[in-house]
Amino acid sequence: MSKIDIFYADDDEDDLMFFNDAVEKISSQNTDSINLHIHKNGESLLENIKNSKLQNGLIFLDINMPRKSGFQLLEDIRKESMEFPVIMYSTSYDDKSIKMSHDLGANFYVVKPYNFNDLMQMIASVIKINWEKQKIDFENFIYNKV
Repeated sequence: MSKIDIFYADDDEDDLMFFNDAVEKISSQNTDSINLHIHKNGESLLENIKNSKLQNGLIFLDINMPRKSGFQLLEDIRKESMEFPVIMYSTSYDDKSIKMSHDLGANFYVVKPYNFNDLMQMIASVIKINWEKQKIDFENFIYNKV
């Protein structure tokens, strides 16, 4: 049994609950242990990551948040030399946001699924990626088909 920590920052309560429910369902269906760390802002997410000293984790960042945007958080994460894979997670599918995410060092850009099964499938697919061998390739940067 492997263990993975997912850190997720989003200011939208409904999105947080939807994501949490999907992770719980995935965890109940497979042998991997998933610890979900939910944060309503990026500052608490950064503190949690720094204090946890975890080695195996993923970060999902909503782009549009008050105080610090997902872009600003991504910059902070990369400045801190945190090696965690970062998935930008947004309702927006605009070229500017996608390019900025890539340029700032995100590993993937995911458009938020509205369907619960699609969300579960996306999360399950992302946690199965071998991140040590994964290369950031702009051609495969947008994860929009689950």
